[in-house]
Amino acid sequence: MSWLLSVLCFLFLSTVHHINGVDGLKTFFTTTAETTYATSSTSRAPTRITEEMHNSSMARTTPKTPSHNLCQVSFTKVNGKYSCKGKLIFQEMFINISTQWKRENKFAGDPDFEFVIYSNNKTNVFAKHSMLYINPTLTEERYGVGYVNNPRGIDFGNTCTGFPETLECVQKPRAWQVLPSVISAQISTKNSFSFLYGVIEVKAKFPAGDWLYPEISLVPKSEVYGPGLESGRIRIGFSPGNKDLGNHLWGGCTLGYTDAARKYAMRQTTSEQPWHEDFHTYKVQWKVDSIILFVDNEVYGTIYPPPDGFASEALLEIDPFTTERWMQGTQLAPFDQEMYIVIGVGAGGQMFFEDTEVSKPWANNDPKAQLRFYKKSKEWFPTWENDSQLIVDYVKVWAV
Repeated sequence: MSWLLSVLCFLFLSTVHHINGVDGLKTFFTTTAETTYATSSTSRAPTRITEEMHNSSMARTTPKTPSHNLCQVSFTKVNGKYSCKGKLIFQEMFINISTQWKRENKFAGDPDFEFVIYSNNKTNVFAKHSMLYINPTLTEERYGVGYVNNPRGIDFGNTCTGFPETLECVQKPRAWQVLPSVISAQISTKNSFSFLYGVIEVKAKFPAGDWLYPEISLVPKSEVYGPGLESGRIRIGFSPGNKDLGNHLWGGCTLGYTDAARKYAMRQTTSEQPWHEDFHTYKVQWKVDSIILFVDNEVYGTIYPPPDGFASEALLEIDPFTTERWMQGTQLAPFDQEMYIVIGVGAGGQMFFEDTEVSKPWANNDPKAQLRFYKKSKEWFPTWENDSQLIVDYVKVWAV
């Protein structure tokens, strides 16, 4: 019987070699090994693992392959599949705005409630000289003076990228509720690319102008832990365009809607010159046990979860239903799910804390906040001048 099995194995391998050559054999065994790992990994319940445990496990289960074809399977997942450690898994050089980017066409809303209409108009978002430009403008420049109070309002109809028949798609002014006074743009990889753990690097020049800010974030693909900020958000770089605030840079994690949850995992650094005066490289290293923030390849912040996870941190003032869901995940929950890339320009809203060094023309919880912002437009709009654009040179993501 043993001689018969030997003959059958020889005939099978000879057939694979005849069809695909040596590469066929490599492909067969590599694919089999990777499939085995993916199946065994996804079948387990979430565990609080460390990188050392992962590497030790992989050393036992990954078959030896020739060094020139070695793929060390990493923590990183890309659209649901494991990647190779160190591999460049996403790159955008903005020769044009490719179809992998979804262009929003809707009113801003949850979670930051910025005073903005996101438009896919070429005035507000375009590629030029292999760079992405997002250019905020006034609503009244497009629709006419006083249109923010026009009872006709704006209805995006079937072109809306938000939820139909909600305030994301239709708004009409009434009483003190006016239309947003700014039209901007926001693009994302929501429909094409998402990843879990990795290094993302963005080279960009931030917008200048009062109450403008760059939106460069990672947003959960599936809101496993709840809607909006209950599932977390990673800020790759945030700096106000105000002259007196522009030398501050923030990055990190947003864990909820309270001021405490917004601030707890955010880190800050300062510069002698405003960040919007030149291009800088903003980077986040997202690993299973930490999130590290870089600017121009220098670390300015590190975020480690408490020993029992963010769910155990009472300072966040998170409701118990949300923390209970986080406890079903890993120590880094809610930051243990795939996220996609968002790039845009916001204005006003709740990204500015109440204790901001410069007095704001609105309060975050004031129902008339958008109206008060609009009434001060003659003060803040002249500060925008010709530097109010967000310019992005490139976006790159690597597996870890």
